[in-house]
Amino acid sequence: MSNRSLFQRGFTLIELMLVLVVLALLVSLTPPLFQKAFPTLKLKAATRDLAQEIRYIQQASILSGSPSKVQFNLLTNEYQSDLVNSGEIRRLPDGLQFATREGSSLAIDQQTLIFIFYPDGSSSGGLLLLENGGRRFAIAVDWLTSRVQVINPETLSDDDKFQV
Repeated sequence: MSNRSLFQRGFTLIELMLVLVVLALLVSLTPPLFQKAFPTLKLKAATRDLAQEIRYIQQASILSGSPSKVQFNLLTNEYQSDLVNSGEIRRLPDGLQFATREGSSLAIDQQTLIFIFYPDGSSSGGLLLLENGGRRFAIAVDWLTSRVQVINPETLSDDDKFQV
């Protein structure tokens, strides 16, 4: 084996520096991509959490044998339940807000949405929209079965059964 073949193995310092520069560029460009996706992820997580809380209220009504309710103040982005957190008023996370359906204006008597759950498994039903920078998700509560589901509000028609 010659001396020349021993020295040609491995990487030069310039090659290693070039790899480090490329890695540094990749690391510096990645956070803006995550920041664009973060508001949608935050909205989706908050919608799922709120839907789960509504399901809990529904189940508690059936188990306790008495009606229970959760009410949402659509103007102040606050909500409260008679069963969760001892009736404490809670707010949506920063940047999120309750929204109305396209083309509908919010009247004074429509500033509060109330879901009432009855011990027989039925409810008052309705549709609650959450918004974050133009992106929306909806929580739909069926009046007959009290089924709580997270849906995409763009898929709803004007004559849908969840119309509030």
